[in-house]
Amino acid sequence: MSSRRYKTHRAFVCLTLGLFLGGCATSPVQIADSPALAGVVAPVELDATPFFPQEALQCGPAALATVLGAAGVPALPADLVPEVFTPGLEGSLQPELLGAVRRRGLLPYEVSGDLKSLVAQVVAGSPVLILQNLGLESFPIWHYAVVVGLDPAANRIILRSGGEARLIMSARKFLRTWERADRWGFVVVRPGELPAAIEPAAYSRAVIGLESVGRFAEAARAWEAGLKITPGQPVYLFGLGNARYALDDLAGARAAWEHYVALRPEDPSGLNNLAVALGELGCRERGMSLAERALDNLPEADPARTEISRSLQTLRAMPPGRDAGNCQAPRP
Repeated sequence: MSSRRYKTHRAFVCLTLGLFLGGCATSPVQIADSPALAGVVAPVELDATPFFPQEALQCGPAALATVLGAAGVPALPADLVPEVFTPGLEGSLQPELLGAVRRRGLLPYEVSGDLKSLVAQVVAGSPVLILQNLGLESFPIWHYAVVVGLDPAANRIILRSGGEARLIMSARKFLRTWERADRWGFVVVRPGELPAAIEPAAYSRAVIGLESVGRFAEAARAWEAGLKITPGQPVYLFGLGNARYALDDLAGARAAWEHYVALRPEDPSGLNNLAVALGELGCRERGMSLAERALDNLPEADPARTEISRSLQTLRAMPPGRDAGNCQAPRP
């Protein structure tokens, strides 16, 4: 899970920028120093990004409708209010926004919190929904906005924010308000496509989030997309096996877990999952052998032994299979 804390403070007031932008000076920030802007002088702006002027206190639904529309899944802020707006908090919490994206079969990829990562997303064509604190650390005023443009020469950020379709803010002021909100933000990615500046851990969390709402077909496409750029990424292979198994694609699950076990031959979780798939495919003997190996690799007190022992018992209760050549591990 992300180490960023989610905001629950009652002072969640969606404002246009105003009195609360003061504060201590920060170190100079030059967005032109971002690698994604190397050689770029002209402004980068995602003009086609929708704009929804926010209603009172409803910057969350407005910002969410903006990034959903940019991803090709139109939504109106009013339709999103029942999903993401919490009247008691007078605002929207981050998990509610992420959940609404997932329920539409889309991938909310949380940016790393590094300004260079945010810049890379915009340059790649993805607007970034961000959280700002327009107040102070001691009196926070949370506000959602969407970064839609960059002006490297003037060192400015362009946002859809509140009632303004093109709020232009200096990079210094933007970073200060973003910093106070733990630099949280995300882009909406269609499964099968990839975010810019992808980080395997963050991408894995995003895809697992899709699985948590039962969107296994979309999760499988997302894992497959990740494997196209990093074919031997163990976490992606393990996740792909899980998604395919949930879709009753036993052969596909087996293929992913075979690859995973070839990379991590002593990992008990991989051995157990592959053993289960093999058993259901009629490869009882090899499945039992892998489950026994998984148990051998675990200390007696490890809680995972219970599940793996259950898998082994299930395999032993199966009628003997043929365990022909198609049950053997694939050749490297």
